[in-house]
Amino acid sequence: MQKLGFVFLFVFLGSCHNKEKSPFLLYGDGYSESPKFEFQYGMAEEEGNLIENTSYTQFDSGVICLFSLPISLYLRELGAKFRICWKTDEEGANKWKQGFSLLTGDKNEYPSWNWKGKGGDAVLTEYGKWKKESDKEGYLLEWETQIWSSGLTTYQTFALPHPLFLQRTKDVCEVVFFKPSIDGTRNQLPVLSFDFPCPDLNEISDQIQTQNDKWFRECVPGEPKVSELFRHSESSFQRFLEWENPNEFVICPSSDSLDLEKEGVHKTFFSDLFSKRTKLILPHATTVFSDETGYFSIPIPKEFLADLGTETSVRWGNSEYQDSEFIFRQGNEFFSNQTNPTSCRNQYKFWNSKDLFCGNPGLPNRLEKKLKEGSPPACLANQIQITEFYPGNHYDSQLPLPAFFEFQNMGATCDGSSLQWIFENTVYPLSADEWILEKGAVFLITRKLWSGWNLLEKEKPFSIPKVVFQIPSFLWENRKEKEQVSFISNISLYHLLRFQSQNRFSIQLNALGAQFPHVRSEASLNFLPYGFQISPGSVNNTLVDNLYTDLLEYNPNQSPFLDFGFTGFEEGVVSFQRENGNTYQFWKPKGIQFQTLATLPSTCNGEDFYQLPDGFFSENFHSLRYLSKEKGESVTFSWDPLSIKEWTIGGTRSLHPEPSPILFSRSTISSNHCLSDFRSPGSSKLRSLEIRKGEGEFHYFTNGSLGNPTEVKLGNGNGTIPLLLQPTGVNTYSVNSQGPFPFSPEEQLYSYFTDPSLIQPNSFLERKGPVQIEAIFPNPKDSQNEWIYLCNRSANSEDLSFYLVEDETSTDDLVSYQSRFPNLIPSTIGGKTFVLNTTVLHPGHCAWIVDPDGKDWFFPIFQKDSDLLLTVKTTQTIGNGIASGESIQIRKKIGQSSKLISSFGHKESFSPFRISVATGEFLWLKTGSESMSTSDFEIYREEF
Repeated sequence: MQKLGFVFLFVFLGSCHNKEKSPFLLYGDGYSESPKFEFQYGMAEEEGNLIENTSYTQFDSGVICLFSLPISLYLRELGAKFRICWKTDEEGANKWKQGFSLLTGDKNEYPSWNWKGKGGDAVLTEYGKWKKESDKEGYLLEWETQIWSSGLTTYQTFALPHPLFLQRTKDVCEVVFFKPSIDGTRNQLPVLSFDFPCPDLNEISDQIQTQNDKWFRECVPGEPKVSELFRHSESSFQRFLEWENPNEFVICPSSDSLDLEKEGVHKTFFSDLFSKRTKLILPHATTVFSDETGYFSIPIPKEFLADLGTETSVRWGNSEYQDSEFIFRQGNEFFSNQTNPTSCRNQYKFWNSKDLFCGNPGLPNRLEKKLKEGSPPACLANQIQITEFYPGNHYDSQLPLPAFFEFQNMGATCDGSSLQWIFENTVYPLSADEWILEKGAVFLITRKLWSGWNLLEKEKPFSIPKVVFQIPSFLWENRKEKEQVSFISNISLYHLLRFQSQNRFSIQLNALGAQFPHVRSEASLNFLPYGFQISPGSVNNTLVDNLYTDLLEYNPNQSPFLDFGFTGFEEGVVSFQRENGNTYQFWKPKGIQFQTLATLPSTCNGEDFYQLPDGFFSENFHSLRYLSKEKGESVTFSWDPLSIKEWTIGGTRSLHPEPSPILFSRSTISSNHCLSDFRSPGSSKLRSLEIRKGEGEFHYFTNGSLGNPTEVKLGNGNGTIPLLLQPTGVNTYSVNSQGPFPFSPEEQLYSYFTDPSLIQPNSFLERKGPVQIEAIFPNPKDSQNEWIYLCNRSANSEDLSFYLVEDETSTDDLVSYQSRFPNLIPSTIGGKTFVLNTTVLHPGHCAWIVDPDGKDWFFPIFQKDSDLLLTVKTTQTIGNGIASGESIQIRKKIGQSSKLISSFGHKESFSPFRISVATGEFLWLKTGSESMSTSDFEIYREEF
C-alpha cells in the first residue's frame, strides 16, 4: 500500500529514536504548549500481527501525544485516526498517564481527575453525566462511528470505536475517550472529556474527500468473508457477526444487505448506516454487526443473530458463509467462533470484560499481544496423550458421576490455550485464557466439574451415550497452525464397562497405548467402596493380568447371555474374540466363579451381568476365541448358527459347550424367573446327556456314561429291534452290527436312543435307501409348480415306477411325465429339456417329480438335460400341493408292502424336524450331509 511523503521522514528519522518510542513522532517546533489536533487518513506506518504498545499516550522530548487508538493499533490503522500533541513537562505527562490508567482500568469506582492547561482542559467523569451536560451545550459538528454530521463518511481498518469528536464553537472542539469495556451500562462507564483549540476542519474535510475518491477509483468489486461470530445472552459480549476483507486491496461490496437462511426461512437485513459504512472496505479491515450498543458496530436486530452457531447460511452479496454447530459457552468460559484463530492467551483483546472470553470482535483474529518474558511456549497437539476415559454415570440419580477424558502432557511445560479439542465435529477450545500445563501434568476434559476434588480440569458440554464400549474418536488441534493429531477409536475393541446397569469402569491406556478396563489396584479409594473402578486425575501404569476362563453357558433365546467360569480366586482382565474379529474385555473381580454377559437387563438373567453391545447375539454369531483354563491355551469354539434353534429345543434351553463332536449339551435347570425356560446365569450348571453319531456304522460319542437305563433300537416306521451297546473308550460306544437284521437291504434305517438323562429321545440315520430326496420346492410363486428332486446314489439302476411319494395325508405312484401327458411337451424357464418317457433312474442320475397341473416351472441351475421328469399317477399328494414344512417320504413297493427309502423331515424317527420357507424359496441338501437336521439344508430363492 502507498505511503504519503510523510513516510520518507519516518525512514530518515527512524534511526534517531529508540525502538520502544513511537518513530513517527516528529518532535520539534511544530508543537507548542497548546494542544494540536492532527488528523491522519490513508496512512499506515506499521504492519504485522504483534501488538506491543497498548498505551494511548506517548511522551518524549518534552512532547506528549494522545492517540485515538492504542499506539500499536494506531500505527497499523490505514483509515481515519488522530492524535493530539503539545509540549509539556514530565509531571504533566504523568498526569495524563494517570487519567488514561483510570479510564482503561478495571476499577468500578473512579477518583476525581482533571487537567487544565494552556488552551485546553480535561475531566474524567461518567458518560451519563457528560451526556446530560453535552446535550445542554449542543454542538456545531460531530464525528461518531465513521459518520460526520456534515455527511462525510470515513473508513477504518479496525471496527473499533474511535473517540467522539465534537466542534462546540467556532474555536473550541472536544474529544471524548471511552473506556474499552462492554460490561455494565454505558451511562455508568467512565469517559475522559478533553477540550482544545479546533483544527482547520475544512482542511480535514478536503483530506477525507480526496482519500475517499482515490479509494473508490482503486477498489475492486467484492464482498468480505465471515471471520468471527458469537452468541450468548449470559455473556457481556452478547451477539456479534464479524466480516473481514482478506485481500491486500480495497473492495467495494456490490450489496448492502445481509441474507440469512435457516431451514428454508429467509431473513434480509439492510440499513442506511450499513450502506454508508460499507461502501468500501479497506485491506484486512473488519466490519461488525451487533445488537449490543457497546461495540459501536453496525446495529442489527437481535433476531438476525439469534441462530448463530447453528446450521445457518449467511450471505453478503456473493460471499456466503455456512455456519455450523458451535457451543459458545463451555463451563464458565466463553469462546467466539473464529475462522482464523490463534492461541487464546496470545490473542490481543481490545475489550475489557469480567467474562473469561476468547475472542476479539472488531480486530483481525491473528493479532497477538506481547507476552511476558519467560512465558511458557504454546502447547502442541502432539504432546497431549489420553490416559483414561470414563463415559460417566450421569444417567443414574444416586451416583451421577460425570463423563471425562483424562490427558497427560508428555512434553515440556506449555500453555494449553493454544489447543482446541474436536469431538463429534464440535470444536472445544481448551481454555479462554492462559492455562499452564506442567511437564507430566494430568488434566481432565469433563462434562461437569469435579468440584472439591482439586483436579486440573476443564468443563466442556460434550455428549456421551448412556452405554459406551469404546473410547470415542477425537482430535487435538493447534488453533493457530491448524496442525491436528487424531485419536481414532478402535471399533473392533469393546470394553464391557457397564455392570448392574451402571457404568462401573473407566478405560485405561498405558504408555504404549494399550487399552483395558480400569484395574482395581489403582482405582480411586473414594469410589471403589461403591463399586466404581476409576481414577480421575491419576495416571496408572499397573501391569494387567489376562485371565484364563472357559465358556460354560450360551443362551441364544429370549434374553440371551453368556456365562464364563473361573476358580473364583483370580482377578484381572478377561478377553475374548468373536468370529468377526471384534475383541471384548471385562474385569473379573475376586470371589466370582460365574460371570454373566448379556445385552439388556431382564428378569431372566438378573442384575449381575456385564452389558454387551446390542446385536451381539446376531444370526451371524457362530464362534468365540479365548484363553481356555481347561486347555491352558487359546481355543476357538465354533458352531453352526442355523442349528442353534434346533439345539435349544424351540428356544427353551441354554446350551453348555462340550468337547467335539458333542459341541453342546443343554441346561436341565428350570429358571425361577422365566416360565418354561431352562437356564442358570451366574450359578452352577447341570447338563443334559448328549449322544452323537460317529463315522461308520453304529459308532457313538457321549458327554457322560451310558448304562443300564440306556435303551437302543434299530428300525423305522415298519418296526424296530433292540441293539446291545458296547463301550469302546472314554464316553465312546458301539453296537454289535452283525446281522442278520429283519429289514430289506434297501430300507432306510434309524437308531433309537432312550435314557432318563436325555432331554428327549435321539435318532440317527444308520442306513440310507438307494434313492434320496435332495431338494424340494414346496412353495413356488405359482402354487402348481411344486417339485421334488431325488437322485440315485446306489450302484444299481432303479425303476421309479415301483416307487411311491407320500406326504402327511396321502400316497401316490410315480409315472413318467409322457405316460400321463403323451401329447404335452413341458416348457421350463431357461429352455432346458428332460427325459420324459422312462422311469428308470440310472446310478448317479436324478429325477424331478412335478405337480401334474404345473407348467413353466422354475428349475435351479443344477438341472440337467439327462434328468428324468416324473409326475404322480393321481393328484393325492404333490398334485394337491406340498405344504411348507410338510414331511415327505419316498417309499418302494416290495411285495405286498412298501418300504421307506428316503425321508424329508424324518417323521418316523425320534428326531423329526420341519423347515418352513417363504414363497419362492426351495431347499437343497448340503453336499455330504445326512439330512437329519435343519442345518443340513440350504435355502435358495426363485428369481421372479
